Amino acid sequence: MAESVRFNDHVKDQLARTPELARRIVARTQAALRDSGTDLSLAQDRNLLFGVDETVQARRADFESALAQHLQDEIRATQGEGPGGRKLHELTIDQLTLVDENQAEQDIEISRTVQLIDLVAEWELRELQACTSALQGDAAPRPHTNPLRPAVFARALGAATRVLPLSAGERNMLLRLAGRVLADCLREHYREVSDTLKSLGCKPLPFKAVTHPRRSPPPSALVVTQPGALESLLDRMPLPPAPPATPAASGGTLTFGVLSRKLDEINDPQGLAARRSEAQVSRLLSTLFQQMQADAEVPASLRQLIGQMEPVLQRAARQDAWVLRSDQHPAWRLINQMAAYAAGYGENEGAALRGFLAFMQPRIARMLPEPGPSSVELETTLKEMQQFIVSQSQAAVQQAPQAVARLREADQRLTLHPLLQQQVVNQVELVKLPQVIKDFLCGPWVEVLTHTMATTSPEDDESQAMLCVVDDLVQSLQRPESIEAREALRRKLPDLSCRLQRGMASINMPRAEQETLLEALMRMHTRVLMATPKPAKPERERTGFESSTLANLDALLDDLRFMQAGERPLDTNLGSLPTVPMAFGENADDAAILARRRQWADALTPGTWCKLFMQGQWTTARLLWVSDNRQFYLFGSDLAGRLHSLSRRALERLRAEGLATSLQDRSLMQRAVDSMVQELDS
Repeated sequence: MAESVRFNDHVKDQLARTPELARRIVARTQAALRDSGTDLSLAQDRNLLFGVDETVQARRADFESALAQHLQDEIRATQGEGPGGRKLHELTIDQLTLVDENQAEQDIEISRTVQLIDLVAEWELRELQACTSALQGDAAPRPHTNPLRPAVFARALGAATRVLPLSAGERNMLLRLAGRVLADCLREHYREVSDTLKSLGCKPLPFKAVTHPRRSPPPSALVVTQPGALESLLDRMPLPPAPPATPAASGGTLTFGVLSRKLDEINDPQGLAARRSEAQVSRLLSTLFQQMQADAEVPASLRQLIGQMEPVLQRAARQDAWVLRSDQHPAWRLINQMAAYAAGYGENEGAALRGFLAFMQPRIARMLPEPGPSSVELETTLKEMQQFIVSQSQAAVQQAPQAVARLREADQRLTLHPLLQQQVVNQVELVKLPQVIKDFLCGPWVEVLTHTMATTSPEDDESQAMLCVVDDLVQSLQRPESIEAREALRRKLPDLSCRLQRGMASINMPRAEQETLLEALMRMHTRVLMATPKPAKPERERTGFESSTLANLDALLDDLRFMQAGERPLDTNLGSLPTVPMAFGENADDAAILARRRQWADALTPGTWCKLFMQGQWTTARLLWVSDNRQFYLFGSDLAGRLHSLSRRALERLRAEGLATSLQDRSLMQRAVDSMVQELDS
C-alpha cells in the first residue's frame, strides 16, 4: 500500500511539472526552427520553414498551454483516469477513431518520434521504468505502467500542434523537428526524475540492457506457397531402420522368412519403394505436426485441437497427392486459418476464444473416424469456420448500426464523386455559360449530387430531380427561340429555384453563398426573359456528345445501381500477400511496392487480425467490416474499447511505413516448415 501511495505522489509531481516541461520543449523547438543549420530537407523550401517559425512565435503561449494540457491528459489516461471506452451501440461515426490520410501521416510522425526517443534516451528510460515499477511493487520492470513512456509525449505533441493554424505539410514538418527536440529534452527529464526518486529512497529494480523477446524461427528458402515445396522435403526424411536379419543357430544360414523378404526386394523393387515412400510421408507429416504443436504463437488450447488433425492428414496424404503438393489443400487452409484467427485473442478474451474452439471441436471430431473426410468435406468444414468468423464480426458491427450506415454513405461519396464530376464537366464544357455558373455546377452541385445519390436510390424522385438540375439550369440561361418558349421558361423557374435551394441546403452550403448565387441567377434570368426571342435556326445534326447525353446518363445510373447492390468484383488473391511487413520508409513511388500494398489491402477479409500503429501505440485489431467499394475498413480492438475506421488511403499509407501488417506474417504451416528445415540443416 505504501508503494502505491509513493507512486501516486510521483504521478502528481509529474502532472505539476508539465507546464515547465512544455515551456522548455516549445522554446527549444523555436530555437531549432531559427537555427541556420536546420535540416531544410524537412520542408519543401525555406519559406515554409520560416512560415512555421512565425506561426509558432505568434501562437507560442497557446502552443505551450495546449502541450501542457495534453501532457496532463495523457499521463492521467495511463492511470485509467482518461475518457474510457463506450459500448458499441452508443457509438456514432463522429465518435469513432477516424483515420484518414492526414491522420495516418500524423501517426507516422508519432511513430518516428517514439522510435527517436527510444534511441536517444534508451538508458535513461530503462532506469526510470525500473524506478516506477519499484514504486508499484512489481517484481520486474513493466514499461507499459510507466506514466512517462515515450508514446505519452509523442501523442501529446501531435495533439498540441493542432492548435496552430498550419497546413498538413507544415504540421508534419513541425512534428518531425519537434520530435528531435523532445527526445533530447526527455533524456534530461528522465535522468532528473530518476535521480529525484532515488534521492527519496526508491531502489530501482534490476533490468537487462537487452531483452530477448519470443521469436519465430527464421524464414527458410523453402516457401510453402510454391507448388511441391512440402513434397521436396520427402527425400530428407530419414527412413525407419530395417528389421535385423536373424541367422540360423548354426552355420549362419538365413531363415526362410528372411530369405523370403530378400526375394521380395529383388522381385518387387517398386513395392519396396512405395513402402519406403509411405514411411517418409508419414514421418514428414508427423514431424510437421510436432513443430505446429510446439509453436509458441498458437494458443495452447488450439494446439491440442490441431494435433487431432494429424491422423486426418495422414489418411488424406495416402489418397490425395495434392496434400503434399500445395498449401491450398483445404486441410492446410483449415489449419492455417484456425491458427491465424485464434492467435489474435488476448488473455482477457478467453471467452471469445473458447467459443471459437467449442464451435470447431465437433467439426474436427467428425473427421476422425475411418476412412476420413474427402476434400469436399474438408472444404465444407473450412467454409463453416469462415462463416462463423464472419458472423462474429457482423455481430460486433451490428452493435454500431449508425456508424456503419454513415461509413457506407462516406464510401459511396468517395466512389460517386469522380463519376458525377466528370459527367457534369462533360455537360457544361460545350455550352456557353458564365464562369460563376460553371464553377457552381462543377463544384458545390457535384457535392449535392454525390450526397443525394449516396443517401437515396438512383430511381428516387429526388435523385432524378437533382440530376436534371444541370440540364435545366443550362437550358434556362439560353435565350428562348419563341414567345411560347419564354413563357414556358418563366413557369419552370420557381421549381428550378426550389430544387437549387434544397440541394444547397442538403450540403450545408453557407447561407451567404446561397444568397449570392441565387441573386446572380435572378439577374441572369431577368436578362434572358427580357431578351427578344432569337429566330429559330435550321435543324442541324447533333454532335456526338449531345446525341448521347441521355445514353450517358442511363449508363451512369446503371453503374450506380451496380455499385449500390454491392456486386463489384474484387481481386482477393490470397497468394499475393507479402511474407514479411514492408521495411520502414520504402520508396512509395516504386510500382511493385504500390501493387503489393494494394493487394494486401484487397486480401483483407472480416475476421482477419492485424497489427496497427494508432494513437501512438501498437494494437492488435480485428477487421470487422469492409465497405462495398473497399474505401473504408472498420477494425475493433481493446484500445480504449473503441472501433477504428481507416480510409483505404490511410491504411495503405500506414502499410507503406511498416505500421500496418497482418498479425501473422507467416502461416502456421510455413513456420513449421521453417523450423523443420532449420533442424535438418543443423
